[in-house]
Amino acid sequence: MYAKLFRNNIKKALRDYVIYFFTLVISSTLFFAFLSLTSRYNDILGGDGNYSLALFQNTIRYAVLAISIIFVALIRYINNYMLKQRSREFSVYMILGMEQRTIARHFFGEAFVFGMAAVLTGCIVGTVLSGMMTTFVMRTITSAASFRLGFYPDTILVTLLFFGAVFVLVGMWNVRRIYKIKLIDLLNEKKTSEGQKKKKRHYAISLVSAIVCFAITGVVLYKFTNAKGIYAGSIPDEISNRYQAIAIVTAIVGIFALYNAVAFLITIVRRKKKWKNHNINSVLLGNLFQKVSSTTKILSISTLAITISLVAFVILPMLAEITTGYLDYRMPYDVMIYNTYMYIDEIDDIPQIDFSFVGEILQEHGIIVSEDVSQRSYFVWERDFNTVDTREYWHDLPRLAMSISDYNDMRRMAGMEPVQLAENEFFMHLDYEMDMESVSDSLGTGHRTIQLDDGTPLNLAETAIYNDPLGTYLFNNGDSILVFPDSVCENLRLARTCYYANTGTVIPYSLCDAIRNEIADSFQTDYSYLFDKYEAKYQSDRHYTSFIDPIRFWTQESNDVALTATSVRLLGIYSGIIFFIICMTVLALHLTTDSIDHHMQYRILYQMGTDRDDIVKMVSKQSLCYFFTPCLVAFIVALLLIYSFIVRYGHKVFTYMSSIGFQFGVLIPSLLVVLILACYYGATIYTIKRALTNTLNNIK
Repeated sequence: MYAKLFRNNIKKALRDYVIYFFTLVISSTLFFAFLSLTSRYNDILGGDGNYSLALFQNTIRYAVLAISIIFVALIRYINNYMLKQRSREFSVYMILGMEQRTIARHFFGEAFVFGMAAVLTGCIVGTVLSGMMTTFVMRTITSAASFRLGFYPDTILVTLLFFGAVFVLVGMWNVRRIYKIKLIDLLNEKKTSEGQKKKKRHYAISLVSAIVCFAITGVVLYKFTNAKGIYAGSIPDEISNRYQAIAIVTAIVGIFALYNAVAFLITIVRRKKKWKNHNINSVLLGNLFQKVSSTTKILSISTLAITISLVAFVILPMLAEITTGYLDYRMPYDVMIYNTYMYIDEIDDIPQIDFSFVGEILQEHGIIVSEDVSQRSYFVWERDFNTVDTREYWHDLPRLAMSISDYNDMRRMAGMEPVQLAENEFFMHLDYEMDMESVSDSLGTGHRTIQLDDGTPLNLAETAIYNDPLGTYLFNNGDSILVFPDSVCENLRLARTCYYANTGTVIPYSLCDAIRNEIADSFQTDYSYLFDKYEAKYQSDRHYTSFIDPIRFWTQESNDVALTATSVRLLGIYSGIIFFIICMTVLALHLTTDSIDHHMQYRILYQMGTDRDDIVKMVSKQSLCYFFTPCLVAFIVALLLIYSFIVRYGHKVFTYMSSIGFQFGVLIPSLLVVLILACYYGATIYTIKRALTNTLNNIK
C-alpha cells in the first residue's frame, strides 16, 4: 500500500511541480556542463606547450561551486512550499493512523527521488551541452575545433553528490519538522493571515520610502554623470565607488519598500468605482492585493535576484570583451619589460640598463629576437624627480619625455609608420583611451611652449597629439608622455628604461615563467646595488614592486586573457541563468498553486453567471501582473546600474568593445532573458488555464 501511495505521489508531484522539475533539469545541466570543462577526463581540453588551462579550470570550478550554493535556498524554499501545500493531506494520514515518522520518511523519499530524477536527466542533457561548450572554449584558443562528446565519470559523481547532499540536507530538516509538528498545527499550516491590511501608517512609510530611495538613486546617477566632465580622464575610483555604493544601497532599500507601496496603491484603486464595478475587477483587485501584501518579501527578493541576473548577463560579458580588446593595446610586442624608479631615493642611482642579456637568455631557449628597443624615458625637469618620502600619494609621479628615435622604433615594431619632428618641437602621446578631441581643445592656444632647465624652448608641433596603441608602459602612472628630439633628450636626466622585443618564433607558454625568473635573476645580479640599498627598506610597502616588474610575454598574456575572458563570459551566463530561473520558478509555483487554491472562487463566479472568458481574462491579468511586475522593476533597476557602469567605464567600453562583442555582451543575453521569461510564463499560464478549464468543466 505504501509503495502504491509513493508512486502516486511521485506522479502527482511531476504533474503539479513540472516547472520545478524543469528548473532542476536546467540547473543540473548547467552545473554538469560547466564542471565537465574542469574534468581530468576531458582530453579535448588537454593543452600543450603553447597554452595552459589551469587558471581557466580553477576559475570555473570554484566559481560554479560558489554560485551553486544558491541551490540550497531554492530547494529548501520549494520543499517548504510543497510541505505547506500538502499539510492537510499529511494531517489526514495522521488521522487515519499513519505515524509521523512514516509520513516524514515518505515525504523525504518522494522529494529525493523527484530531485535525483531531474538531476540524472540534467547529466544526460549536460553531456551534449558540455560538447558545445568545450568546442567554444577551444575556438578561443585555437582556430580549429570540432564538436565531440565526452564521458566524464568524475563530473557525474560530483553532480550527483552535490545535489544529493543538498536534497538530503533539506530533507533531514523537513523530516525533523514533520516529526515534531502537532496535528492541529499541521491542519492550520495553510491558514495564514495572507492579504490582511497592515496599518495605514506602515503603507504610508513604505510609499514615501520607495519614492525617496528611487529619487536619491536618480539624483546620485545624475551627479555621477556630471562628475565625468570635471576630470580629464577617468573619474577617480574613490569618487566612483561612493556614487555607485549610494545608488546601489538606495535602490535595494527602494525595492524592499516598493511592494508594500504597491499594495497600498491597489487599495486606493479598489475604492474607485470606475474600476471596481467594471466586470469582475473587484475580485481581480482583491486577489492582487491579497497576493502582493502576503508575498512582499518574496517579491522583493525575487526582484533583487532578477536584477543581479540581468546585471550579470550584461556586465560580465562586457568586461570580457573589454579585457580582450585591451590586450591588443597593452601588449603590442612579444616581450615587454617595465622599469620603475619609484623606490629609488637618489637620482644618481637610476641605472642605464643594458638589456642585451634578455636576448641572450631567449637565445639559450632557442628563441631569436627579430627586433627590439630599449625605450628610455627622461625627466622633463630634474626637479620632477621625487621619492617615497616627498610624494603626496604613492602614484604621484610626473609626466616624462622620450626621444623621437625610440618612439619611431616602437611604432615600426608595432607595424606603424614613423612620424617626423623638428629640432625645436615636441608633441604629446596620449593613452589610447583618452579623448583626443577634448585634450586638444583643452590645449587651446596657450601652453604650447615649454622651457627646459637649460633654457631650451620647445614649441608644440602642428600635429600635437598622437594616441596610437603602443602599450601602457610608456606612461609614468599617468595617461600621457612627451616626445622630444633626440638632441634634447641627450641633455635630460634619465628616469627609466623599458624594453620591448618581437621574436622570430613563438615563446612557448611552458617556458614563460622560467624565462621571466632568469631575466629577473640576471638583472638582480647585474644591478645588485639597487637591491642591496633599497629592497630591504621598501619591500614591506604594500605598493612595492621590483625595479623591473612586470615582465610580460605575448604568449602567456594572450592565453590568460583569452581564457579569463571566456570564463567571465561563461560565468556571467551561468550566474544570470541560475538566478533568473530560480526567481521564475518561485513566481510560477506561487501562481500555479494559487490557481488550485482559488478553484472554489472560480466555481462560485461561474455559477453566479460570470462568463467563462471573463474568468479566464481575470486569471490571465492577475498572472501577468504578478509575474511581470518584479521583472519590470528589476529591468529598470538593472538598467540604472548598467548605466552607472557605462558612466564609469564608458571610455573602455566604446574603445575596446567591437560590434561582435556588443552582440555577445548585450544582444545575446537579452535574447536569452526574453526566451527564458517567455518559456516560464508560457508554461505557467498554460498550467493555470488547464487547471481552470478542468475546474469549470467539472461544474454540473
